[in-house]
Amino acid sequence: MSELNRALGLPMLTFYGTGMILGAGIYTIIGKAAGVAGPNVWLSLVFAALAATFAALSYCELAAMFPKVGGEYVYLKKAFPSFHWIANSGGLMMSFAGIATASTVSLAFAGYLQQFFSFSPLLIAMGLLTIFTIINILGIKESSWMNVIFTLIEISGLVIFIYIGIQSSNFGNALLSMPSLTTVTGSALIIFAFFGFENIVNFAEEVKNPQKNLPRAILLSIGISTVLYILVALSAVSLMPINELAQSKAPLSDAIRNIAPKMAGALAGIALFATANTVLIALVTTSRILFGMARENALPLSFAKLHQTRQTPWFSSIVTFILAACLLPLNKVEVLASISSFATMIAFIAVHVALITLRIQAPSQERPFRIPLSIKNIPILPVLGGALTILLLFQFDETVYIIGGVFLSIILVFQLILKFLNKTHLKH
Repeated sequence: MSELNRALGLPMLTFYGTGMILGAGIYTIIGKAAGVAGPNVWLSLVFAALAATFAALSYCELAAMFPKVGGEYVYLKKAFPSFHWIANSGGLMMSFAGIATASTVSLAFAGYLQQFFSFSPLLIAMGLLTIFTIINILGIKESSWMNVIFTLIEISGLVIFIYIGIQSSNFGNALLSMPSLTTVTGSALIIFAFFGFENIVNFAEEVKNPQKNLPRAILLSIGISTVLYILVALSAVSLMPINELAQSKAPLSDAIRNIAPKMAGALAGIALFATANTVLIALVTTSRILFGMARENALPLSFAKLHQTRQTPWFSSIVTFILAACLLPLNKVEVLASISSFATMIAFIAVHVALITLRIQAPSQERPFRIPLSIKNIPILPVLGGALTILLLFQFDETVYIIGGVFLSIILVFQLILKFLNKTHLKH
């Protein structure tokens, strides 16, 4: 069986999770979320963080139990062994979310780059996807060191932004705003900002001591990101009117342009590293999901091919690139972000259900990490997490449900075709 190279320890893994979370959200979607939730965008972040933390705990327990590449696909297959279509659908939905994330954030990268020179955003995004697909194929060590550098740069940008925001006389005023229904709607959009921690599990076979390091890295990534996010949100609404923030393609740099124009330029440059980092990790992790599914015969074996010298899933990497490139013509960050959120939240619900099912079916199975608080064999936090995620799932625009529904239909048809082809092959 093809094996991946175990090259990642806890620090590298935490950098991956933190880098993916920070780049995907604050530099990309904070302006659009503020346009929906208004000054309460910080509270939208708190709700989103709560939903993400509940999901993170379920991932921690399952990843420690089954430290295999494939993530959601593996967990659902273990929970529902007689219903392969459930596991297949979960894995493909997460692949779709990763592909949509890569497209979303490559367009955000183009938006920041246009502050330095004018060029077609679609061509910029396509170029970024191409370069990082090559890096993905080169190897996990190469991509992980690049991720560390990019993550340190993007954190420094957020610290600079927070420092400027705290000095504003308006800082903290948003804490006095009354919450409304739009706060929950904003959470559905800005939960996109927390995605990334779930992708850590797809490095399970490239991590040293995965039973301990996977849960630790997931929880550290969520904690670091949540603190930074809330401070950035409070700073953003104190530095720029909400309507202008919502219209900006480069919200953080535009928010400080009038106060510190030189720092605005520097922040736009830092945002390039942040958004680029997220694109890189989205491409890397999605290719691992497809690789893991193919190795379990849920996808054609071509997806399980490893490069002879680099030991990377090159075929899955190329397919991920092609599909991400196909979404670029939608050319709207908020729509693509919502599509990614929709797909990921469905997977979150499935993971919560898988964990609850395994607690009931196999209560005595070894669990290196165990979620606290249970009533008999029913864990309370996954139940609350599933309910909160369902609430957020009903907050999107009609376009998102149409595109998500179409993709779900494609997934089911694809599985029927594969099943038919497998039966035909067995007959011959």
